[in-house]
Amino acid sequence: MDVGPSESSGVAVTHRIGQACVKGVKPEVIYARSPLLSEGKLKYEAKLFNRFTSDEQRLEQLQTDLAKCQQLLQSEKERNSLLQEDISRRERTRVPEDVEPIAPRPAEPTVTHDAERRSADDPAYVIKHMGRLVHDENGVGRFAGSTTGVHFVLSVEKECQKTLNLPCGFPESCFRLFLIPPSPTIPKVVAENSSEYQDWISECLHYPLAYYHEQTDLFMKNWQDFCPVLIRSEVLADIDHMIGLLADLGCSQKPNSATALTVLMIHCINDLQKNQMEPEYPLSPVRQRHLFLASGLIDEVAAKGDMRSLQALVLFGFYSQLSGDCLAMIRINGLMVSISQSLGLHRHARRFKMKTGEIELRKRVWWYVYVFDSMTSLLHGLPALINDVDVDNDLPSDCYLLGLDSADISHPLPGETTAVFVFIQYVRSGKIFSRIREMLYTTTRRRNGAAKIKELDLDLQMWSQSLKAHGIQFEIGTLNEAAGKGIERTKLWLQLLANIAMVFIHRPGLSFDDSTPEFANCLQACVASSSAGLALLENTHVPRWLQNLSMMGPGVVFQSALMHVHYQCQSSTVNIEAGPSLETSLNFVLKGRSILEKDSSLNTRVPNSQQPIYHESISEVIGVLDLLHSLLVQKRQLQTDTGSLSSHAILGDPPVFFDELNWGTEALDVLNYVTATDWDYDIPGPFMGYPELEAPEVMMENSTHLDI
Repeated sequence: MDVGPSESSGVAVTHRIGQACVKGVKPEVIYARSPLLSEGKLKYEAKLFNRFTSDEQRLEQLQTDLAKCQQLLQSEKERNSLLQEDISRRERTRVPEDVEPIAPRPAEPTVTHDAERRSADDPAYVIKHMGRLVHDENGVGRFAGSTTGVHFVLSVEKECQKTLNLPCGFPESCFRLFLIPPSPTIPKVVAENSSEYQDWISECLHYPLAYYHEQTDLFMKNWQDFCPVLIRSEVLADIDHMIGLLADLGCSQKPNSATALTVLMIHCINDLQKNQMEPEYPLSPVRQRHLFLASGLIDEVAAKGDMRSLQALVLFGFYSQLSGDCLAMIRINGLMVSISQSLGLHRHARRFKMKTGEIELRKRVWWYVYVFDSMTSLLHGLPALINDVDVDNDLPSDCYLLGLDSADISHPLPGETTAVFVFIQYVRSGKIFSRIREMLYTTTRRRNGAAKIKELDLDLQMWSQSLKAHGIQFEIGTLNEAAGKGIERTKLWLQLLANIAMVFIHRPGLSFDDSTPEFANCLQACVASSSAGLALLENTHVPRWLQNLSMMGPGVVFQSALMHVHYQCQSSTVNIEAGPSLETSLNFVLKGRSILEKDSSLNTRVPNSQQPIYHESISEVIGVLDLLHSLLVQKRQLQTDTGSLSSHAILGDPPVFFDELNWGTEALDVLNYVTATDWDYDIPGPFMGYPELEAPEVMMENSTHLDI
């Protein structure tokens, strides 16, 4: 329909009125300035103006309704929160008839008036732990930081000497179990020329192409939860090219060393899963040959330093972690971190021009390197190579990654997850472990320990609670024995990580003044989580590779049993109502002994499959637990005879078999000044336990210039 001049002009004026209202200009001014308006059309334009006024009123009404809805929503949230608290309170008070927790959550101990007045920076809350030097398998002095438990073991040794009449110190094996790999270290081989390497690769990789495709699919199926750093299509393309070169006898082109290392490590890692069903063969001859060749490819692969090389090195590090070779983890960790940072994996990809799939792959590889670095530093008590302040990359996405293009990424249906979801939780736990190390296990910044422990405990509990929304439910420090059997391996893995993290958080609190309530809280939390870890290992038959991946190796098993001994030594002076009984502690010491004995006998079924020093170390540690168990039994006998055991009671002589162990005394004296500390400067005698190098009068003169 055609619009006349008068109508079109009216619409134009109306449009001007609307714009004026938006700009805040009064409509009367527009009417006065417009020559198009006549008196006859004033009513028509007024109706249009009234329409704008009506719209404004309607907007105000809608805004008012929105505010009311927001108030109702807030009220509903508050009511829901109160209901959730009420439900949680009822769940805590309700005890099922058929469930008996092994280790209850720590109860708040009675706080004295003196303890209530303590401030957060009180000297009683200074963290007093330190590392020592211990011998590795080759007799080299290696630094064992506090996260290895070396200071805790020394503290228990001292407490046992005072309380249980232990006549000498623990053997050095108790302090260095983390350094002794269960299998012989694979020697590094160096070829004289590239053709010799090619001959070795051809000898190892002589299976049909379909076999390597099958091994790759097996790896993607079984290990994506733990190490999702490969893309199947990319790996298969590289394998096809390499096998083709090896099959062409007339081809002089050298096979790609990164691809060869990737194939070798895929086979070795899959062999770990296979031998879980055949424990009498812990290290197959085929795997030995593959590791022999792989160790010689490390330098060549690291020298290239591209993404393919980094992925191959990650697989080598993953195998080192699964096999429990902690010294190999240190060596490979430095290469992985330096190459990943040189490729810019620690920075967000928004500044780089890359495909969507490539960005996702970079995130997965980076965060694996990040967690590997964190775990390596905790296992050895060493500073981490990655600083959190330098990292701004996002976490990986829970998706299927089939290639580097955006079309190769697919997401699961609502309510479903992929294997990468478990890896993301592993990364989150790794970030918590990183904070634990930075806040509690530093050489400096030792004050305010109680506040730091409380903050980290809350972080770990929040992470544990977030898993429940995805069906992964467990309580840290507690375990239902019936529920532990048949548990899925990924849930078991996360539960072991949660319990060991709780021990890492609260163990520094064992160096607090024992008159503080925080000391009792930390002791009880450590005992509860140590008990849960031992019970999980015994009830679920955890494979050795999963123990290593969870940092629950022989050293931690020994320290978990030792935690019960420490508790019973402290029970006469620290009042914890919900702590384990002496009988319960005796049972857990036996659990730890049983786990270690099973681990020791596993590899001895095959000759030359285990290092003699590893078997000797495990045997010595088992002997220590036997001795401590007998001393606790003696303590129980005294309690039965006298009704209660005084804190000043003297136990009898140790068992006869103690003399047969021939441990010696002060195992760490060879490498350390055991009395030296770095948190307390009021030490009698030579400074920090070191011998004097100058005359006393010279030392007195120089001491006025020292600002300790």
